[in-house]
Amino acid sequence: MSPFSVLRFIGLVLGALLGANQALAHPHIWVDSQYQITVDSPAIQTFDATWSMDAFTSLSLLQNYDTNGDGKLTGEERKELLNGLRNLKKNDYFVQLKVNQKTVRPKDVEITHFSFKNKLLTVDLKVTLKAPVNLYQSTLSIAFGDSDYYFAMVPLEEGLLRLSGKLAESCTPISHDGKERGIETWVDLTCEPAQ
Repeated sequence: MSPFSVLRFIGLVLGALLGANQALAHPHIWVDSQYQITVDSPAIQTFDATWSMDAFTSLSLLQNYDTNGDGKLTGEERKELLNGLRNLKKNDYFVQLKVNQKTVRPKDVEITHFSFKNKLLTVDLKVTLKAPVNLYQSTLSIAFGDSDYYFAMVPLEEGLLRLSGKLAESCTPISHDGKERGIETWVDLTCEPAQ
């Protein structure tokens, strides 16, 4: 089977979850999402993110890709689901970035791992910026958002951003509502040099 296009991938999920008349409502897929940034130096160029898809989408994907019906994805089944998920790379996996309020695209966003945890499809991502951002001098703003609103990207209850690392205590994340279609929350991140 060839890799699914984004629309076919979404169509597969929609067809399994919704009747034909319901397929016009938005959003169709809910994703709990969070960024994890380790700040060991003020300049960062890579960080991680995690998605957890809703129960209905996760079950639908498991059923559609589990061709031997054993309740888990192995071998070719796993490879086919990964190919389907990778089609979302065209949308940078809905990663939204700004540096000093100027919209930028990541250099790369890659799936590093995916699995079913507590019956939910969880996807780990690595985000690479085109150039390092010095958080002492610049504000990095991060969000998730699908402007087509097929995917509702919802921050985790603990927040959109989890900080760690040697300089994490000197950094200030500020959350604010997104004004753009499909973006629920932005987090602006800066750090203060030690005095």
